[in-house]
Amino acid sequence: MEAVQFKFTPKNENQPQSPGNGKPEVKIISLGGTTGVTKNMTVYECGDTIIAVDCGIGFPDSEMLGVDVVLPDVSYLVQRLDKLKAIFISHGHDDHIGAVPYVIKDLRVPVYSTKLVQGLLQVKLKEKNMLEGVSLKLVDPDNNQSINVGPFTIDYFRVNHSVPEACGISIRTPQGTIFHCPDFKFDWTPVLDRPFDVAKMTRLAQVGVDVLLSDCLGATTEGYSRSEKSIEDTFDDLLDRAQGAQVFVTTISSNVSRMAQAISSAQKHGRKVVLSGRSIDQVVEVSKKLGYIKSDQLAFVAKEKASKFKQSELLYIVAGAYGQPESAISRISKGEHRDIELEEGAWVIFSADPNPPGVRDQVDVLIDRLTLKNAIVLYSEIQENLHVSGHGLKGDLILMATLSGAKNFVPIGGTVKHMRAYANMITELGVDRKKIFEILEGDTLILRSGVVTKGEPVMVSNVFVDGTIVGDVGQKVIEDRNLLATDGIVVVVVPINKDKSLGRVDIVTRGFVYVKESKSLIDDATNVIKNSYSQGTYDPKDRGAVKGRLEQSLGKFLFKKTGREPLVIVSIVEV
Repeated sequence: MEAVQFKFTPKNENQPQSPGNGKPEVKIISLGGTTGVTKNMTVYECGDTIIAVDCGIGFPDSEMLGVDVVLPDVSYLVQRLDKLKAIFISHGHDDHIGAVPYVIKDLRVPVYSTKLVQGLLQVKLKEKNMLEGVSLKLVDPDNNQSINVGPFTIDYFRVNHSVPEACGISIRTPQGTIFHCPDFKFDWTPVLDRPFDVAKMTRLAQVGVDVLLSDCLGATTEGYSRSEKSIEDTFDDLLDRAQGAQVFVTTISSNVSRMAQAISSAQKHGRKVVLSGRSIDQVVEVSKKLGYIKSDQLAFVAKEKASKFKQSELLYIVAGAYGQPESAISRISKGEHRDIELEEGAWVIFSADPNPPGVRDQVDVLIDRLTLKNAIVLYSEIQENLHVSGHGLKGDLILMATLSGAKNFVPIGGTVKHMRAYANMITELGVDRKKIFEILEGDTLILRSGVVTKGEPVMVSNVFVDGTIVGDVGQKVIEDRNLLATDGIVVVVVPINKDKSLGRVDIVTRGFVYVKESKSLIDDATNVIKNSYSQGTYDPKDRGAVKGRLEQSLGKFLFKKTGREPLVIVSIVEV
């Protein structure tokens, strides 16, 4: 895979700094994860040292046609490689680690993470032939050894989430202490993990926490997030009810504890497990090696051999709980999966967040398609205990804020509405609103002697991955794709004779009108091209200007006649 070419023009790079306590100020820069739930990456800069926390992918919305994933824009870091020293990963979800294989060759720094995250990164890097030369550093959150990087002192402490080994990160700086706590909840009875290490967190907080960057996704919901253990009996109950039927479970690929529960239940009911989805295969394999999933190989059947077994003796764990069009469960629902066929009366269990931002519509489409195939589809709206959130609700978030004793607060990992709900919640605790900072991607905060102020923003943009193309598909291409999808395309071939007279104009359309059934419109459009050409002169050296004039004239005409704005492309051919 080719290295990503990031471009950046620094803003006010030579602006004089105002150091607090005679030492360099600390900059906190959001490169992602503050206007959306995904693409998480935060930069910390002090003097001649920069570190980053997390490096995740984002997922395309409905308007990003053809885009596979979205990357954080790391141009700011590429321009400062002499300062950049390390990336620290909080946990193993793709929206926190998935961008590492795309950017690490450009950034060329060690990546610190826990054992499970390191295993997942090794698989991802190996898949892209990038493992060699990448420095992966192991972090043990249970020891008391700090990591020193320039003026930064970093400590990990365990939190709970929907993947084991999730951590909060304490960052001590010359200007104060920062807690970076994305994606957490307090779970006193986790399935695979250890409980939240409150003792270590509060010990680290004794020096005084000047800034808390906190998960805010659950800030709109009262109460506390339930323990993963609370749904332990759900799979047993459902498999009891589904005797004799084909059964599918779909969840997010990094929810190790959920998959471990499904596998355990399958074994109790005499079912072998079939995995489908590259990400699920990878996560289960790593989790088995590390002992999080305790099943021997005999408990599994390769998907290529699944058709040879009686379907009521299998449990399928498949990717696609968020309705991704090319996922395993989506292809199964369309009858397009090469190895797995959906039987009538099959049970399909959605065990994932029922309403993640941005995917509700495509999940509904998938559920409808499965239902029309006469599957018995179970999801959170009609079946309790299929999912518990990995994110803390208001009670968890208040507990974290209180235990940390933070002076300033920055909500992260949620949409704008979640950030505002978090700010309102913290204000209700008696915190001055001026000490709560709702930042957007590219925004900068300055920490000086425990005081936080807004700094100059940096320029960031989405970096799109489309197949093997990284970064070359820009916003203009996305706009053109949306135009093609809604209004179609009109291609006009304009031949120019040697005497500069106009030859026979040909018009071809796709997704706009059918030429044979719209002869009058096409004839009028041809006349528009002829008239527009005759109103100017043709200079071979200035072909682009002529082309632009013709496209503009035809575009205006088509909009006036049809109320639509197809993409108009004029091709001039010199005969």
